[in-house]
Amino acid sequence: MHRANGRTYYSRADLQKVHGLSQSTLQNLWTDRENNGHPDAEVIDGVMHWDGTVWVVWYKELQRQRATAVTTNAPNLTGDPDEEVGPAEAARVCGFADSATISHYVKNPPEGWPDPDTYDLLPSGRRRPKGRRGLAYPYQGDERLTLARKALAANPGATNAELIPQLQEQTEKTYSRPTWNLILKSAREHPEE
Repeated sequence: MHRANGRTYYSRADLQKVHGLSQSTLQNLWTDRENNGHPDAEVIDGVMHWDGTVWVVWYKELQRQRATAVTTNAPNLTGDPDEEVGPAEAARVCGFADSATISHYVKNPPEGWPDPDTYDLLPSGRRRPKGRRGLAYPYQGDERLTLARKALAANPGATNAELIPQLQEQTEKTYSRPTWNLILKSAREHPEE
């Protein structure tokens, strides 16, 4: 960190410590500066530095723009505000296109983003934000799981590839093939509630 003329300048290592971003994320932001408007750097003692105030304002705006870009639906605030939800449901609540933004926010939260209340410990030792309290299996209680179960009952020998197009037509929002594959997997493993 370097102070001059009442301003604080941060090196990439300083930004990494202060904002919890990885070195590669910071490098990618700098590399893509023509597209994202990254602030210019000043070289101090042979090392690139950025005005801390300018950088924070820019980064918050970038996060806001990215969140807006992935928000495809209006937020859905009809559920119980005390209910724990997993990344997929949190994405639906926030109106995001998928859970990738939620996963990113767990690692690099924007200002004001809450930490997950609980985590599942995966066999690899990594943590994953917990899903709904009491959820016995993936997509339990999800209307898409009900649709998948009905499709499987009506077409017992059908493959996922054959079922997905008809399932996609039955929902207002379009869900990806990988999402439908996971839903169908859960429906096959849990044919009844």
